[in-house]
Amino acid sequence: MDHIDTFTLLLAALACFTGAYVQTAIGFGMAVVAAPILFYLDPTLVPGPLMVVLLVMCLVNGWRFRKGIELNLLAPALLARIPGSAVGVWLLVVLPIKWLAVLIAITIMLGVLVRLKDIALPMTRANMALGGFLSGVMGTSTTIGGPPMVLVMHGADMHRIRANLAGFFVVSTLMSVGALATGGFLTQTHLELALPLAPAALLGNWLAVHTLHLVSRPIMHYGSLSLCTLAVIGMLINTLS
Repeated sequence: MDHIDTFTLLLAALACFTGAYVQTAIGFGMAVVAAPILFYLDPTLVPGPLMVVLLVMCLVNGWRFRKGIELNLLAPALLARIPGSAVGVWLLVVLPIKWLAVLIAITIMLGVLVRLKDIALPMTRANMALGGFLSGVMGTSTTIGGPPMVLVMHGADMHRIRANLAGFFVVSTLMSVGALATGGFLTQTHLELALPLAPAALLGNWLAVHTLHLVSRPIMHYGSLSLCTLAVIGMLINTLS
């Protein structure tokens, strides 16, 4: 595994800070923002180290929104995420690095499309299960498991979305961390790489809680989507060239 220099880690920490701010504000988006930037900086940072940072963030947000979590609603999604996580690990085993970059790009652009088109599906048990399975596949292989669940829950009010996404991500990220560790994609080195990134994410979380009332929602909405799109383009150029 190549050594990652200090400047690269600082840029990665900045990406995690920005992603954490977005996720705390709207309920998801940390991996959508951070994953392509981290992959561009060094593919070693995705999925292992970023998944650890995500787990820290999810635990913080899960505790904050614990009173609004609906376990009965989330049960089908969480059960379906177990086989989804297994498929995600299998993809990491069989996919070359270039195809992993393409998979990350497709996943992110799905998230952008969901946000831009205001797409929503009925929150039925079947749709929740399908969302959970796809979230497991995408989340474990790329760290970006939010879009399928947002697609199903998008029609609910913002507080309900935030609370239940927070609860879902606590359990589902634990599943992904376990699956990655079992498959050999989360080692001590990955944990060490996550150490400087986690405080940056926590700072972004804290700042979002205290400054959201000062930030224009449309600016944050379209700004984060633009950042995602530019990051995807840069990642693909860097990986496929």
